Amino acid sequence: PTFVFGQSLVSHAPENRSALLEDFTGIHCVFCPEGHVIMASLETIYGSRFSTVGIHAGSFATPGAGEPDFRTAAGTAINDYFNVSSYPAGVINRHIFNGEDNLGRGSWAGAVADMLALPSPVNLGVESTFNTSTNELTVDVELYYTADSPTGDDYISVLVKENHIVGPQTGGSPSYDHMHVFRAFATDTWGDQVPNPTSGSTVTRTYTLAVPATWNIA
Repeated sequence: PTFVFGQSLVSHAPENRSALLEDFTGIHCVFCPEGHVIMASLETIYGSRFSTVGIHAGSFATPGAGEPDFRTAAGTAINDYFNVSSYPAGVINRHIFNGEDNLGRGSWAGAVADMLALPSPVNLGVESTFNTSTNELTVDVELYYTADSPTGDDYISVLVKENHIVGPQTGGSPSYDHMHVFRAFATDTWGDQVPNPTSGSTVTRTYTLAVPATWNIA
């Protein structure tokens, strides 16, 4: 689907990249709270240029009796794709650093700084609306390419995360405040293809997601 914006969501001036940290975590991961502190510090330093999402996957994410299950099929697929075997692990912009794509928490700050210093070939804007009658989330995405895509085809991924889910966390507390918990993709797990975009091109897409009543949309 396509749509027309009354006002553009993006600048046409070249900009540097933002950073996305996908944090692979679990409620039984004893060192994961240390990772959460690092992520919060990076949010404070970089503001809107830094985003993070907590993907609960792997053996440490398996709940015990009566515990919440934050795992998702999509999260497990991404965890397996990056062959994550120790937790917490961070994948930053899905970039490879010295041959590694999933990094220990001690490497996150430096990797994020490296990403933020790089130019971006595309500016991306997002806005969303929520229909309280139908529990449907609508997300509008606009891309403007300030340069040709260096990879050929690109892929738009839109995900939903939830903050302030209270539950147990090893290394934290029985009533831990879980932030940035990955819930679902509004796109396919691996994204919506943008074929061979070139400099000066604009791409607009709209995605919808039926939000389960168990999520706190606020």
